[in-house]
Amino acid sequence: MKAVTWHGVGDIRFGDVPDPRIEEPTDAIVRVTTSAICGTDLDDRLALARAQHAEVVDFNVEDPVQTILDLTGGVGVDRVIDAVGVDAERPAEGPATRQVEEQAGQFDTERGQVAPKTDPAWAPGDAPSLAARWAVEAVAKAGTVGVIGVYPQTVTSYPFGAAMMKNLTVKAGNCHHRRYIPTLLQLVTNGTVDPAQLLTEHEPLTDVLAAYRQFQDRDPGWLKVALTAEPATTT
Repeated sequence: MKAVTWHGVGDIRFGDVPDPRIEEPTDAIVRVTTSAICGTDLDDRLALARAQHAEVVDFNVEDPVQTILDLTGGVGVDRVIDAVGVDAERPAEGPATRQVEEQAGQFDTERGQVAPKTDPAWAPGDAPSLAARWAVEAVAKAGTVGVIGVYPQTVTSYPFGAAMMKNLTVKAGNCHHRRYIPTLLQLVTNGTVDPAQLLTEHEPLTDVLAAYRQFQDRDPGWLKVALTAEPATTT
């Protein structure tokens, strides 16, 4: 049978393995039908993803698309979530740099489209469409790409041709809060999901601007911030 097997950190293999067998009275055969893969280059995010039992891909070490194809026997994953948007950065090293270097001119043009005016408070990543391209390349034919990473109205580049030839479903939008909050609240209240595991910083509401700056700058440890309002005082 074919299976994905773990042999150590960064050593995940797909290939032939023996069929599972019950050998002891306490043994059980568990069929895993769904798994998650998290791709990033930030060590703290990789560590948190591992703690949530996701397979991780560091795009400064591995080619993310090729790694995902290897893990899935060349098929690709059923669904991809692009949570990066125009903040995407080019890999600094590793096998993925070759293709990215060939697209450098395109990325430079996209940066000018995304932010035609210099804003000292924010600037896009140096490869605005890279996450979108990798998402379309890594998903299986007839798969689904969900886009929640920010793409402002000035963005005009998307790999529509590749998406169309793979018969993909692409869904995008600015966080459909009304659609998902009831379901998410139910998952939290019944104990299925514990969002507190993702909170890495707690700050008072009065420090919201400074906290957002550290989050946006990807300072180590600033993954998700809980803002606490000061209790109202009466005089």
